[in-house]
Amino acid sequence: MGLRVEQAELKSLNYPLYLCTSFVSPSNQGLLQDLLSLSCNLTNAVIQPSEQMLKAIRVQWWIDCITELQKKNSPLSDRIISYICDGRLDKGKILSIIGKFQKASFADSSDEYLKSCWGSIFDYYCVLSNQDRLESINLLGSLISYIAFNPEKLEKLIKNRELYREMNVIKLIKSQDGFIKSCVYLLVLTEQNKLKDFKFLPFRLFFNMLLKK
Repeated sequence: MGLRVEQAELKSLNYPLYLCTSFVSPSNQGLLQDLLSLSCNLTNAVIQPSEQMLKAIRVQWWIDCITELQKKNSPLSDRIISYICDGRLDKGKILSIIGKFQKASFADSSDEYLKSCWGSIFDYYCVLSNQDRLESINLLGSLISYIAFNPEKLEKLIKNRELYREMNVIKLIKSQDGFIKSCVYLLVLTEQNKLKDFKFLPFRLFFNMLLKK
């Protein structure tokens, strides 16, 4: 059986996050995958172009699409707009998150801005999945941002113990949500220098979910 379009798009953009969405209920899985694909696309818009104006233009494209609910621009933007029209996503909240990426596009160093963007995405996921909005979940999202745009830097930060306090907070997260639990484990695997081994990553995530209460 082939992958759904939401699965295939996120898998091509970020394989570890795609695997983490496997542990979400089918009713929310497609929406989360598209929300993460949007975030990955916006992150790429901020970090890939060398010129600041080109970064801002790429992010503005998304702002214009969502503001005008303008379909037929891309399959992903069409799906995001459909979620908004169906009441599953809040237009104002999505624009607010995209606006944070726009600020990141103008920053000389975008790391802290992107961390804030991804923290907001995880916070919004908690709202969508009826979970408590905890500061630790926002922190989790901010560190997961590195897996989206600079996993090598995350490895160095963890190896040099610069994230000691943050990692201790994240390891104490007791969420029963499969996506949150597996994202916590992505950071643990990074700490153990095992995240790069994609061959065994599906099995590691599965057994972590099976064995960890």
